[in-house]
Amino acid sequence: MTQLALANLGCIAVHVMASRASSPRQPDWICIDIDPESGLFADAARAGLHVKAALDVLNLVSYPKTSGSRGMHVLVPIRIGPDADQVLAFAKSFVARVASAHPQELTVEHSIRERQGRVYLDPFRNGFGQTVVAPYSVRRRDKAPISWPLDWPEVKPSLDPSDFNMGNFAVRLERADPWSDFFDDRQSLEQADRLLDRL
Repeated sequence: MTQLALANLGCIAVHVMASRASSPRQPDWICIDIDPESGLFADAARAGLHVKAALDVLNLVSYPKTSGSRGMHVLVPIRIGPDADQVLAFAKSFVARVASAHPQELTVEHSIRERQGRVYLDPFRNGFGQTVVAPYSVRRRDKAPISWPLDWPEVKPSLDPSDFNMGNFAVRLERADPWSDFFDDRQSLEQADRLLDRL
């Protein structure tokens, strides 16, 4: 019924909140939205690898996906418990530290004018009521690209996200799902928060 309702509304891209109806203020994940000012996915990929390296320092397992547009998303599954405000505060502190470590490439400047060509690390998808495009959702763009879950070794500047599209998704689905363990990898936000000073 949900799919029929979405079709009836003319919905193309499906966006989801980070939480469930039973606990709307307690997210299932952290999301870092990587938005390249240049419009080049290569810049998003390089930024994504910086984000992964920082998450590794915090002992956080992370999952990348294309956004289906020019950027990418990095999600971190967490144990249900922290309020959305806590998750947002962590995400803001995390991206600020990552950006300060790579000031020529990355920024947390909300103003487009102030980004000066750098890749924007956006933590605000973690605010209560915010959404992110769902994995495997098609986008309303040329070639009908799909927001595709990736393995980290696939995240390279040479990757073209439009290669994941409605024309070839069935072939790609024959491969193992790189996100199959996503909800088995829930992690402690409190523990990661204590490790932030390492960045």
